[in-house]
Amino acid sequence: MKKKKFPVINTGAASVLTVFVILAMVAFALLTYMTARKNAAFSQDFADAARAYQEAEAQAWEEIARIDQELQTAWSEGTFSEIAGTEYAFTVPCGEEKELQVELYACDPQENSGSLYRITSFTQITTKEWEDKSTLNLMKP
Repeated sequence: MKKKKFPVINTGAASVLTVFVILAMVAFALLTYMTARKNAAFSQDFADAARAYQEAEAQAWEEIARIDQELQTAWSEGTFSEIAGTEYAFTVPCGEEKELQVELYACDPQENSGSLYRITSFTQITTKEWEDKSTLNLMKP
């Protein structure tokens, strides 16, 4: 009688393959979870920064409205010529490390389409000092 020959790959190989597939699935699940956590943190930081900017912008527009009222009063009293050409500048905090910097220029309404001022700057600036954190050593002695 002839002996039966078994294939080189036995049933143990299927078990090993199953273990590897499960390990791969666990690894991908962990990578997906870590990516989702990082994305959630980034989204929260972005939402906080956007909220801080919108609050700072609202405060800046309130200050611009106050300056506009002051200029309107000077215009109606006839004393606008004394303050024409004046520059107004102020900053509004925008989060922990940024500020909203606003500059206005009081000008004659005939020169500026009826408005008593021109906004010359409305920018967000960083107040934190830059730190060099690079560790590249390009010039090795």
